[in-house]
Amino acid sequence: MKRGLAIAVLILIAFSTTGVTRPQRANAFQPNWLNPGTYVEYSCNVSVYKGAPYAPTRGTFKWTVVNLTDGYVYILYEMRIEDMSFEKTFKIDTFSNRIKTIDGKTVENTTNYLWISYVPKIGDVIQLENLSATVVDLRLVSSRLFIDRACWLTNATFTINGLNMGDLKNATMDGFIERSYDCETGILVSSRFYIEFKDPSGKVSQSYFSSILISSTNIPNLMAGRQSSTVPVAVTVVILLSSIFIAVKRIFQVKQF
Repeated sequence: MKRGLAIAVLILIAFSTTGVTRPQRANAFQPNWLNPGTYVEYSCNVSVYKGAPYAPTRGTFKWTVVNLTDGYVYILYEMRIEDMSFEKTFKIDTFSNRIKTIDGKTVENTTNYLWISYVPKIGDVIQLENLSATVVDLRLVSSRLFIDRACWLTNATFTINGLNMGDLKNATMDGFIERSYDCETGILVSSRFYIEFKDPSGKVSQSYFSSILISSTNIPNLMAGRQSSTVPVAVTVVILLSSIFIAVKRIFQVKQF
């Protein structure tokens, strides 16, 4: 149980990072799939890279829309790691997509990361949780629900100092988070986390890799079958323009030589 709790805490830290700059806010809209009873479930894997006193483990986490009223959506967040389970309730402003409370406690400057409610473009710096994340690419993602689903890929880094947890004393945690969001629905499809703990001297004492992937949902557009998804016209234009830009850049590089 102790091991499961420790792993769960590590995952929670990755999902609840602190600090950072404020990116520009985008104009948000309320997704049409946002209704009471809507749920998304993910499989989770944690691997140990170095020094950790815990073995690799697996689990699941699930979020469910429990209520939608007066411009707010209430989300039940459930996580199960081995024999451990816990849950939290998020209150989210449907207009701004900001998390207002977690288990009734007010939080500040924290954007919902379970879905994005606007259409980004490559190069945008957006806010997920309270991290600045960069939209770096379009990627085709596959799961048990679908094959080659077009997703926006975001990257973010973070640092937490003075961490005391288990055998970690006054440690520094550096992390990298990569998330993919479905182009059509905005739903979080997958995530990858790399977390590295350093002792006060700067030496890496422990490191972990965690990944999640969507495994179940009742959102129709995400459970329509395993056929390849159609990339939206706007996304096609972005891909085309990006390809042209890269081609022109390479031509100029060749001319310089």
